[in-house]
Amino acid sequence: MDIIKALEGAKTKDELEDLGIEHLGVDVDKRKAKEVMRSELLAEAEDQAEPETKIHPEKTAKPTLAPIGRMARNKATGRVMPWTAAMAKYSHMEEI
Repeated sequence: MDIIKALEGAKTKDELEDLGIEHLGVDVDKRKAKEVMRSELLAEAEDQAEPETKIHPEKTAKPTLAPIGRMARNKATGRVMPWTAAMAKYSHMEEI
């Protein structure tokens, strides 16, 4: 992880830009703050270092359970929400 140590030790935006172009193939925007540039380059370096072992949270997340009880759907938008008695008076809401 030579590049990570070099990125952490860089003192100027120019050094960060040179490291990004030379080692990562990434041209960073120098209008950003130095620490923002550093964090973006560190994230890119980590992604390039271990792309096959990175865990994707969307693939490992547990499915959420559907709420138990009566549900309603907005006919116009399709949004689903818990049913209340007050929703019965609206024509755009239907119980599912």
